[in-house]
Amino acid sequence: MHTYMAKAEYPDRFSWWLNELESLGISMNTKDACNNIKEASELTEEVKQIFYEEYQRTYNENNG
Repeated sequence: MHTYMAKAEYPDRFSWWLNELESLGISMNTKDACNNIKEASELTEEVKQIFYEEYQRTYNENNG
């Protein structure tokens, strides 16, 4: 797999990452907001990590 895969080259994979972002509450409505799968996947993973860290912090505060 290439490190840079344009949405035109892999529309199904690209759409999957955009759907994943949308499920996390991030809408990518602008045409040029995210241009490749690597960028979309990295953003998705960053958001998931932030949510996880917030969950851990809240859980520890409530149970510690």
